[in-house]
Amino acid sequence: MGERIDETKGAIKERVGGLTGNEDMEREGKLEKNEAKAKREAEGVVDEAKGKVQETWGDATDDPEQQARGKANQAKGEVERSG
Repeated sequence: MGERIDETKGAIKERVGGLTGNEDMEREGKLEKNEAKAKREAEGVVDEAKGKVQETWGDATDDPEQQARGKANQAKGEVERSG
């Protein structure tokens, strides 16, 4: 959740910088927004991969609880990536 907040703060800073003609603030805001977005998306990819491994392991061991955890992590990762 922290990355979404940082992404929003960066977007606001970028917008304020653009509206006031402060190019440094606009550039900083854009950088902060993009860094937070990249981090959020990377974490989503990791969660999706982790979930796929868990689901596959659950399938192999016939463990419905592990399968469910895997599917949940995949869904969490997809939400993180989608923005």
